[in-house]
Amino acid sequence: MLKCDVYSRVDFKFYDDNFYFLEINTLPGMTETSLFPMAAKRHGFSFKDIINKIIKLSLQK
Repeated sequence: MLKCDVYSRVDFKFYDDNFYFLEINTLPGMTETSLFPMAAKRHGFSFKDIINKIIKLSLQK
């Protein structure tokens, strides 16, 4: 098990009716202007809120 279940991005490529695994990024886009924090903000979560939630969930593992 890779243990990347709290926060990560997994990249795949679809080619010739098959999915190909490319990479796992364990800290993708973690700035206040990145897509994930921007999406969270639209749902009422501040940047600080999501960082604290990721830390809390990670410590529970």
